[in-house]
Amino acid sequence: MSEAIRKIIVAGSGPVVWIAAAGLSRAMRNRAVDVSVVETEPHGALAGYWTLPSQRGMHGLLGVNESHFIHHTGSTFKLASEHRGWQGEGSGYLHAHGEIGTDVEGTPYYKYLLSEALAGRPAAPENFSVAGAAARLARFARPMGEGLTASFTYGFHIEDLAYTQYLRALAQKLGVRVFPAALGEVELAENGNIRALRLVDGTLAEADLFVDCSGAAARLIRHVSSNERDDWSAWLPCDRIISAIAPAMRDPAPVTQTVASQAGWLWRAPLADRSMAGLVYSSAFQDDDAARATLTAFEPGLRSAPLVTQFSSGRRRESWVRNCVALGAAAVELEPLAGAGLHLALLGLATLVELFPLNRASSIEGREFNRVMGANGDALRDFTIAHYRAGRAPTGDFWTATRAAPPPATLAHKLDLFAASGRINLLDHETFEEIDWAWLLIGGGCVPAAIELHTRERLGKLKSQDVSTLRARVQQVAASMPPHAEFVRRQAPPVART
Repeated sequence: MSEAIRKIIVAGSGPVVWIAAAGLSRAMRNRAVDVSVVETEPHGALAGYWTLPSQRGMHGLLGVNESHFIHHTGSTFKLASEHRGWQGEGSGYLHAHGEIGTDVEGTPYYKYLLSEALAGRPAAPENFSVAGAAARLARFARPMGEGLTASFTYGFHIEDLAYTQYLRALAQKLGVRVFPAALGEVELAENGNIRALRLVDGTLAEADLFVDCSGAAARLIRHVSSNERDDWSAWLPCDRIISAIAPAMRDPAPVTQTVASQAGWLWRAPLADRSMAGLVYSSAFQDDDAARATLTAFEPGLRSAPLVTQFSSGRRRESWVRNCVALGAAAVELEPLAGAGLHLALLGLATLVELFPLNRASSIEGREFNRVMGANGDALRDFTIAHYRAGRAPTGDFWTATRAAPPPATLAHKLDLFAASGRINLLDHETFEEIDWAWLLIGGGCVPAAIELHTRERLGKLKSQDVSTLRARVQQVAASMPPHAEFVRRQAPPVART
């Protein structure tokens, strides 16, 4: 006789544990499933996050009112990332959350930009993108209607502590129970499954399914897993993050900024009444004291002591083992360049809900989960590595090291195909779409040897007047938006915080 899962314990700290608990509670609200949280010690984190637009979808599923969220967390909006110095001193480009132009008889407009670059007339993609143009002007409005005004989307800039507190309250409102004591030890059953969690006060917390959101420490899954792991450090040598809260920016744009550095890259992002800044670096090329000095020089007047977090780029080969599922950094560790850390946890949660077993003894769902999440993790790895491989590299030993090893076969094929014909080939389970790769590769200065024949024929029908009209219309729409800071204040003035 089958036995259904009736009790789930989610263990961990930070936003991921509360997203997972709230999401499972919401998904299981019509089933007799109890969802509880056992907190663990903080496992190190960024001062905050820049997210992909998928965070909006998760908020919608959890019933979060966006203005309420912005108001209570001091978050801001994100239309783009700006990458400076990644192709050498003086270089820079945008990667916006939106379309580039409008299709030409079914051909993506970015192909026109490639053809112009081939002809020696390169143009910045943001000139033909509402999201990109608005990001450059430090303006913001939500998408609306049809056509250009609906041709973009957005993510958020979020402070870690404020978001964690907000999600904790939301999860409890949805009925998630929180154990009063923190995790002590993991107890196993005779069959090798996790039987219960022993808390520091001696309480025994039993469940049928355990979700590990304890970060790289993997406090739960390491007890039931062989710990086999794919190591990505040959391609992604950064293994430290130092970050802090910084002073507020003047007229902040809805943009995450990254700047290539001697041993990694610096970043900054705006909040409503403050900002965040950090450095992602390799300890093989820069020690922690030098990293602190680099961050302080980049962003003077830090409001909080810089937090150093260690990580190792890679993923578990199996993140669902027996009755334990790992989400977030317990499953995959990846530098935050693409802003996909929370997104990957959301993917894991959504896949868990989709594959939720009818019988607690079933294992086939776990095997499929591992296949799907492995592919998703590898795709995000490739997109992250591509930032280091696009165009020419900055000078220096660190930057030489990022290109020393041949890229993963999947990435090599994608880059080779683009170099030959401007074609961007997507595989299953890729987070970033064709247009995202176009922003990255065009911005990085990659120009293909040729454009596909049928594409050239379609682009030949595009008139210069059409191009000028589109560019003018894009700029007009972007300029009509209010300043980003004004939009935040008008929509959701932040709660006063210390």
